[in-house]
Amino acid sequence: MKGLLKVLLVAMLVLAMSIPALAVTKVTVNGQVRFRQMFDDRDRMFDTTAAMDQYGELRTRVGIRADVNENAFAFVQFQDSRVTGYPASGDLSSRMNVDLHQGYIQVNNIFNNGWGFKAGRFEFNAGNQRVFGAVGWDNVGRSWEGCQGWWDQPDFVITGMWLKSVENRKYTYNQDYDIFGLYSTIKKINLDLFAFWEHNADTSGLTTGVNKLDRYDLGMYYHRVYKEWDFTMNGVYQLGKMPSTFPMDTTEMDIAAFLFTFEAGYTFPGSKNARIAAGIDYASGDDGKDSTKFKAYNNMYYTGHKFRGYMDFFLGSNMAGLMDIILRGSFDPAPGWTLKGDFHYFSTAQDYYGSVSNSMTKDVGMEIDLTLSTTRISGIKLVGGASLFLPQDDFAEMKDADPGFWGYTMAIMDF
Repeated sequence: MKGLLKVLLVAMLVLAMSIPALAVTKVTVNGQVRFRQMFDDRDRMFDTTAAMDQYGELRTRVGIRADVNENAFAFVQFQDSRVTGYPASGDLSSRMNVDLHQGYIQVNNIFNNGWGFKAGRFEFNAGNQRVFGAVGWDNVGRSWEGCQGWWDQPDFVITGMWLKSVENRKYTYNQDYDIFGLYSTIKKINLDLFAFWEHNADTSGLTTGVNKLDRYDLGMYYHRVYKEWDFTMNGVYQLGKMPSTFPMDTTEMDIAAFLFTFEAGYTFPGSKNARIAAGIDYASGDDGKDSTKFKAYNNMYYTGHKFRGYMDFFLGSNMAGLMDIILRGSFDPAPGWTLKGDFHYFSTAQDYYGSVSNSMTKDVGMEIDLTLSTTRISGIKLVGGASLFLPQDDFAEMKDADPGFWGYTMAIMDF
């Protein structure tokens, strides 16, 4: 914490010295301290005889916002993320690991015509975070370096962006990983339309100059609330080219993959805020029958923990794809308390070989997630959760596999 305080003091001093009109500049400080204790039995090959992993995670964030006027501001956010007690605490060693989580400038209106821009390092959340998300659950979280520009009108807003994923600093030719995108929102009908181009120009190991990735992501996000009903839908189609077998094979495959999600919920009238919902999350897989096409959907930069079960078995992209049938429920049993429950039935989109049944299968398993949170203690939010995963034998790669368990308790204080 000493390192974080030093960085914070230096940053406040730099901001104070770099803003000429200090008398009219409003400087505010905010932050969050979050502590989470984990009880993890996910990575034990579904063997309950193995010891459960217990550890704590601590994330500390401090942000400074300097509003030069009503139109322009700078924001700097520092973060310290650590596993408590690792490699040690209580000794006299210095383990400064403070990093810049966000640091950007933003102008809301250029010449008062709805044009604005942001540049620096920042979080980026799109829609419900099924394609781009900051992954707030993670002990570090995701942030990007680049720039955004937008045109905000009464009926719509269009945002263009350039995100720098990797900078290789090659002087002979470009070998960077860049993401270019357009994101538009039609406000009246709550419809988002977007297009991204992911261009990884690195040709390391490729003798013919084939890029590691040229992928286009075309999609939409829709959300609507009608009386007690709510509806959410995502759709993405991926196309482009990628090496057949990187890095040895320099022939290219055509990308042809897709994602579709839909959820419908109903909130009951009354003070309990009771809600039930059902949905599906389908990501295409590749059956391997056509060597010229790659049909497995890539999950890109989504907030996976929010969608595919809290045990995080399926954060990455799967060659066989994934289908998740979801049932959700939540209600407030008492003022300041919320209880949530999620049920997931997982299967693959394409068959995979099951080593136990010695046959092709789509079976994966089921997951149950329970979460209880409260704000009854003034100034702090307390959250606890427990999850159970019931695997199919082929997915667990063992007969009569034991269930997997994961749980946590968490305390969050914002200031």
